[in-house]
Amino acid sequence: MEENEEYTDDDVTLLVNRFREMLHTGEMRYIEDEDMEIIIESLIGQMDFKTATKALNYALRLFPTSLVFRLLKVRKLMMELKLESAGKELDRIEREFPPAAEIYLEQAFLSKLTGADDQTFPLLKKAHHLAPDEPEINLMLAGEYVRQGFYDRGLTLLRNAMQNDELIEEQLFTLSYIFEENSKYDDAVAFFQQLTDEYPLSKASWFALGLAYSWKREFPNAIDAYLNVTCLDEETATAFFNIGNAYFEMEDYPQALHYYEETLRIDDQDFHAMSGIGDCYYSMNEFEKALDAYHQALILNSDTADALMGIITILQETGRDAEAEEFIRQTVALEPRSFELLFEILHLYDKKDQPEKLRELFHLTIEQIENKDEFLFFFTVFCCNAENNAEILPMGIELLNGYLDDEEVCLTIPYLLSAMYYLSGNYTDGRNYLSSALLINYDDHKQFLNIHPALAEIEEVQLLIERYG
Repeated sequence: MEENEEYTDDDVTLLVNRFREMLHTGEMRYIEDEDMEIIIESLIGQMDFKTATKALNYALRLFPTSLVFRLLKVRKLMMELKLESAGKELDRIEREFPPAAEIYLEQAFLSKLTGADDQTFPLLKKAHHLAPDEPEINLMLAGEYVRQGFYDRGLTLLRNAMQNDELIEEQLFTLSYIFEENSKYDDAVAFFQQLTDEYPLSKASWFALGLAYSWKREFPNAIDAYLNVTCLDEETATAFFNIGNAYFEMEDYPQALHYYEETLRIDDQDFHAMSGIGDCYYSMNEFEKALDAYHQALILNSDTADALMGIITILQETGRDAEAEEFIRQTVALEPRSFELLFEILHLYDKKDQPEKLRELFHLTIEQIENKDEFLFFFTVFCCNAENNAEILPMGIELLNGYLDDEEVCLTIPYLLSAMYYLSGNYTDGRNYLSSALLINYDDHKQFLNIHPALAEIEEVQLLIERYG
């Protein structure tokens, strides 16, 4: 299922449109297997799973013994997060076809999605044994070796991948994430330094090295690495942006401003860079210029949290409290998707004012959002973890009680109320709501325990979870 370089974007669009037209007219015709593969891959990439399913069914009628289309069916199921169905289909494929690297590769992808990480490594080793020069397999297996700390083996596989596919370096960020999530910053520097020594013309290697130095807060070295990226490609906006971030961390705001502006020269829609310009002006006490930049960032993307917070902070610091209050109300009312911002805003108020401000913003937000479950969970986490939760929890309990009969959230509200009652010291109501929650929705008890670490330490909570399990 490799991308066919002979097909241009226009070719793919034409093939897909012809297939859609064929479905519309009902005039079925023979389509070459390679064309059919491209059509299905494109439809899956567009997340048009309904049409992709029709294309797969058609392809399997034309080519019933094709492994490619069976594996594309698996890929579609995984994209739809129908993981159980994907697993069953892979089991059938494994019984019906001889061993193949592509089968093990898809099984490795599925193991990642299902959290069965212990299966990923042996599956990739089987795939590599059958196709030792396949770039994608080499890259994935390199990642597994890096995760285990076997960096030399990882480098060997990565070299093989890069030698067999020049586009593979664009996926080096996947290795960067492995180092970052495990906080292996020194190892990341050594790994990517060796890679840049061997591949000095690899932009992605220099970029990864810049990230590694940034994690170590060695910003001058990070800047040097990113500058190498810009030397190789002077239109790499992200490199200029990251240089701006590095200078900002070093409190060299004029230089940071320059590189944020360079980012916008390349990509005039980069709202992060525009917000960075606002941060620079704010740090230099040029508040009106900062406000203008933040507003420009919001024009580019109305959900830019840093810009929203920047405006509110400046208005409050310059004595324009009434203007700040009105801006907050408008922001929460117009951008209910960014309800996480609500909890950031509260820290700008005195603790004694937070409960009533939270009540006001709660009502402004929940009336408009679609995903009440997610919002109420964030709301509960904030109330339970606030430093002044003794003042906030009673108000939170009152608000949540108003949604006990709401069909959208009736399965999660008992957990949320239980957490608030337990943490406010009311074990009787905490116990009653937790018992109800476990009875009607046992699977969500892990999310309940994530609300606050103290919940897992309450013996009664653990006993109830065991009893209902």
